[in-house]
Amino acid sequence: MSPAEPLYLVFLAIAVLGVRLAGNRAPRALLLVPLSLVFYATWNPLALIPLLATAAVDFHVSRALGRTDRPALRRALVATSVVVDLGLLSAFKYSGLLARAAAPLFGRADDAAWPPFTLVLAAGISFYTFQSLGCVLDVFRRDEEPPARFLDYLAFVSFFPTLLAGPITRAGTFFPQAARPHVPLSDADGSRALFRIGLGLGKKLLIADVLAVNLVDRVFEVPGLFTSAEAALATYGYAVQIWADFSGYSDIALGSALLIGFRLKENFDSPYRSTDLAEFWRRWHISLSTWLRDYLFFSLPGNRRGGAAPYANLVVTFVLGGLWHGTTWAFAGWGLIHGAGLAIQRLFESRRPRGVRPSSGWRHALGVFVTFHVVSFAWILFRSESTEAALAFLRVLFAGTGGVGNVPLAAVAALVLGLAAHFVPARWHGAAESRFAVLPSVAQAGLFLALLAAIRLSAGASVAPFVYFRF
Repeated sequence: MSPAEPLYLVFLAIAVLGVRLAGNRAPRALLLVPLSLVFYATWNPLALIPLLATAAVDFHVSRALGRTDRPALRRALVATSVVVDLGLLSAFKYSGLLARAAAPLFGRADDAAWPPFTLVLAAGISFYTFQSLGCVLDVFRRDEEPPARFLDYLAFVSFFPTLLAGPITRAGTFFPQAARPHVPLSDADGSRALFRIGLGLGKKLLIADVLAVNLVDRVFEVPGLFTSAEAALATYGYAVQIWADFSGYSDIALGSALLIGFRLKENFDSPYRSTDLAEFWRRWHISLSTWLRDYLFFSLPGNRRGGAAPYANLVVTFVLGGLWHGTTWAFAGWGLIHGAGLAIQRLFESRRPRGVRPSSGWRHALGVFVTFHVVSFAWILFRSESTEAALAFLRVLFAGTGGVGNVPLAAVAALVLGLAAHFVPARWHGAAESRFAVLPSVAQAGLFLALLAAIRLSAGASVAPFVYFRF
């Protein structure tokens, strides 16, 4: 089931009721694990295999790390988790691609029936793999204690609000909250959670899906049928679509987690207001960017010696981050643009006199404008199915043809709404949430249900899959 479907809200209501009825009479994991596994099995029961295998291996590795101080053994244990986790990720995410790459070795280069079998795509495998591996690395670095029970660890890895597309939650955030005595949901937290879920559904169904169906998918699938102006609008449209889609999922996830007693960290913070790429990555998919920084970039050699190593490591980190999304040259190119841009920015900042800061005003606006366009250009590679498709789109984009007759008004409205949402003062959001919170519970529930009905009627009968489910 998708968090944007009505069935998910029924499932969430059952989960909230179960948590409330269980109270402190049973460990929280005893309820969370069955709920999460049932939720995940609705996508494909076979996808439970890599999830359970990842949790089992990493739990026992973490426990073993807590029992030994021998450096060689500790490194071997971590290597075991890395090999198993990334091996399962590669097998269940990239099996078809790897098999096609190996086709010439078996004399099947032109065989349409090759490979003879493919493994099921396990939705969310990239997210729970990084989450579980991050816990192992924290234990290895002695930043966290080993998990005490496998049931608790499985609840951490399979936590249903974040299972499919994050945020990637750290062990230090999840386990202390799971261990605390259950506290009944307060009216304030209940209101905040409902408001957040409604906000996420609005982003997904009224902005992301409208842009996808009416503009982005059409232009990217057959760019030759459209003008350069329409391709430019599709580029901006995808930038807004992926933000509304992914941040909408994060809103639903954070609201759902709050309803069952967990406060998770924010994953988005108006990223298109950023004045440079470094700020963009402090605002976009925060849980992934900090994961790459803490566990990959800082682990690469040469960062402390200076010279060219830190700049090269930025490029390596983001190219690997691109390949985390998919093993095509287009994803690698997307990562290369961001990594090279960050390296160039770091180089200029290293040569800037200390204490000198960029002035505000027009320079700030110029920084936002340039950063948004660099990010939007990179999204073309991210959205394209292949390098060839990206090149075909770019040829149309720079052909210089005009006219926007194929762009529906609904797509333009969604595009404007998504961009405007970045520049709404934060106090407006807080004021809307506060006004919702002071309403009686019956009024909140009625308003929430009316909002859902309005969204569904406006968005149409079908719900498009969340973009990041395929990662």
